[in-house]
Amino acid sequence: MLKIAVTGIGVISSLGIGRDSFWESCRRARSGIRRITAFETREFRSNVGGCVTGFKPGKFMAPMVYRRMGRISRMTVAAGMEALADSRLDMASVNKERVAVIMGTSYGSSSHVESFYLSLLKEGPRGAQPMLFPETVPNAPASYLAMIYHINGPNITFCQNDITAEAAIGYAANLLADDRVDVAIVGGGEELSEILYRCYDAVGALNPIRVQQEAPVKPIPAGGLILGEGAAVLIMERVMFARKRGARIYGTLDSMAFKGGNSSMGHYERTGNQMGDAMRRALAAADIDRDDIDAVNISANYSKELDEMEQVQLSRLFERGAQTLRVTPLKYLTGDFGAAGTTRAAAVLMSLYHQKNLPSLPLAALTRLEDASAIWESLQTKEIRHALMTGTTFGGGTCSMVFSRFE
Repeated sequence: MLKIAVTGIGVISSLGIGRDSFWESCRRARSGIRRITAFETREFRSNVGGCVTGFKPGKFMAPMVYRRMGRISRMTVAAGMEALADSRLDMASVNKERVAVIMGTSYGSSSHVESFYLSLLKEGPRGAQPMLFPETVPNAPASYLAMIYHINGPNITFCQNDITAEAAIGYAANLLADDRVDVAIVGGGEELSEILYRCYDAVGALNPIRVQQEAPVKPIPAGGLILGEGAAVLIMERVMFARKRGARIYGTLDSMAFKGGNSSMGHYERTGNQMGDAMRRALAAADIDRDDIDAVNISANYSKELDEMEQVQLSRLFERGAQTLRVTPLKYLTGDFGAAGTTRAAAVLMSLYHQKNLPSLPLAALTRLEDASAIWESLQTKEIRHALMTGTTFGGGTCSMVFSRFE
């Protein structure tokens, strides 16, 4: 069994700025999906997204630190700073060659990529804006964190579509299990930009929702994606290392399983069997029976293809218990973004630590043609011991992780 401790959490989300605000919104099933005001949306089929509002980087770092950063780097670094402060890790005394920074992002700073490319087209190679270039590479957030804290250990960024943050968690856990590092700063970040929104609109992937002003958003179940943004960072350590320094432990990552299957471009694994296999392998690796799972946090994102597939595979896994199974599709509240894995893991871990159930929906609600937001419920169980988290991406990748309460 893996047993990797999580000792710090930092979150910048459409559900709230900072860990506590995020947790309060999670507990109340407050939606972070709202009308987009950061860019013009009149020509798109949708005008809503899981937008981060009220984020002020100056509350986390000095202007000299963040002035050259793009939005994704600012959010990720801020989440990292909050997570490190939360972990009470003494960065002045830790061996920084034994600290890893492992991040995940699907698209990086897409706004800077567009701006740099346009300046190249307009002004030519000699006129391209050099100040924009550092943010065009996906590993910018990880690099900023390492430079700020003078970290010399492994520095790696994963780009694996919608399971980029899950891949970062998995790789960090392996580094820790192999005793190659003592601490891993693990995060995922994404920004919602006009160019990214335009691309998803062009392929018809967006949920066709348009609202006026501050009107409530009621997405169509299985109607298409609602894009989001945000960043979350976890501080991961071996349990013995965390206990030795007297760290508070939110919970442990007990197992993980990654699978890949056949899919056509832009679609999920055809049969869904790899998703089911990943869940079974994760449970087996954690030495936990399906009946021991007290919470299920799923990757459903309002797309018909994924939500139906996840519904089928969970029904097969839990069999008769599927009729009463309740699940938490957090992307229904935050919007879908590639690096949402650490944001979802943060919610799971805080639920285990505080022993408070996240609001959930009946499994059947994933494809039911009604307003899912009207049937969120917080049903408190006697004890939350183990939680299953799934992750799935277009392109055929899928994963499952088991988190447990720390005893």
